[in-house]
Amino acid sequence: MLFEAAALVTASLALVGVGGSTGVPEYSLVSVQQTVAERLSDRQSDAGAAPLWAQVEVQSAASVDIDLASLRSMTGPNLLVGMSQLPLADLATFAADYPTHIDALLTAPPKATAVTAWWTMLDATQRAALTAATPRLVGNLDGVPLAQRSRANEIYLSDSLAAATSALTGSLSETERKTLTSRVAMLTQVAEALKSSDGGPKRSLILLDITGTGRAAIALGNPDTADFIGYLVPGMNYQVEPQIVNWTTVADDLYREQAAVLTGASTRTDDDTTTKSGSTLAGFTAAAGASASSRAATPTIATISWIGYEAPDLFSVAGRDRAQTGAGFLETSWAGLRATRGADQPYISVFAHSYGSTVSLMALANGSVEVDALVVVGSPGSEIQSAENLKVADHNVFVGKADWDPAVNSAFFGSDPGAASYGARVLGVHGGTDTVTGASLAASVGHNDYFKPGSESLHNMALIGTDQAELVSGDTE
Repeated sequence: MLFEAAALVTASLALVGVGGSTGVPEYSLVSVQQTVAERLSDRQSDAGAAPLWAQVEVQSAASVDIDLASLRSMTGPNLLVGMSQLPLADLATFAADYPTHIDALLTAPPKATAVTAWWTMLDATQRAALTAATPRLVGNLDGVPLAQRSRANEIYLSDSLAAATSALTGSLSETERKTLTSRVAMLTQVAEALKSSDGGPKRSLILLDITGTGRAAIALGNPDTADFIGYLVPGMNYQVEPQIVNWTTVADDLYREQAAVLTGASTRTDDDTTTKSGSTLAGFTAAAGASASSRAATPTIATISWIGYEAPDLFSVAGRDRAQTGAGFLETSWAGLRATRGADQPYISVFAHSYGSTVSLMALANGSVEVDALVVVGSPGSEIQSAENLKVADHNVFVGKADWDPAVNSAFFGSDPGAASYGARVLGVHGGTDTVTGASLAASVGHNDYFKPGSESLHNMALIGTDQAELVSGDTE
């Protein structure tokens, strides 16, 4: 059975219920917005100021005559600073003649805080030149704001697709043709996944690596400003080419469910894409209230379809090496987001499915970056022995185990995170009732059903990801 992928938002926020004519409590939107605003304000005031230029250990650009020759000997932050001093023509020449320098920066990048400090001090002309000449670098350097990364990666995507398509018209070996054909297929799927769903949030390409089976991440909403950000981390067989479109649809479903619980809408069913009040989930901001002030107060959301590591297939899933590599990529991605947001920190949740749970648990056990909530579903086991060893705020760790899911009791990779001794909270997935609206929530069955719209599982994830964990429905097992 395929070990599919999934991941998203979590936490806890108090909603105030008011009696309706049916006797079923509905969300009080004003109370939701006020409470969210207060909690986010408290969190941001504790975050401190963003680290800036003083943290970048570089040679003074004023004391060094930067040219192509001197640039060749530079590495790390010094190379970034040196490149930013070049005019566009020289920068393009350097990028074309010394691609291994760009490779080295992406393979062993400076700390995200140093990258953010460097980027903050550049002027508009420098940023534009770097984006035009080195879109692969700007697009994939953690610490650069994600909107700018997306603009760079869209250039990189277009250029790479055009180059691979053109190369296929030439005389090639069988191996070369196979590689280029696979690349074109992968990039075509990334371009398809970037198209917003009908009425859905804007999508942006915040990661693109075209080597091997590739790595990519697509953000829905604006992660540079969103109050709540959810990472979806997939498992086995979730490589970019076959699954980026599907995984981004899952991120879209989560985004819409979060919008619904923040604006008083009941959970949608499989064949009903409207809210309880009759407005579409995608139009949640307009439905939130008549006044401009109430719309402005609506908490904002971003979800991230993250295929940022080379997911294993059936023949490589038994090893931990891809999980270890993926954990490193995931940590640096979180670090980049934290660095760019400075004092305006979002609530970050991680939703990990199957082998993706192994990746996420390793990343959080490493402890370099804290997230606000973790949801694990369909996990084949954890080499981390306790939720206490995870860098998750306030013990916000939830584990869901569906009936007929062969992975959840396998303990293939170690301890069962769903066991009571692990110390995580139970995520209801067996079907139940929305604790606020009384709406019926469907059960998840098997390994790949946790993110199904209308399910108790997805609804609970949306509550956790918008800081409303106290409203999560209980396990009915």
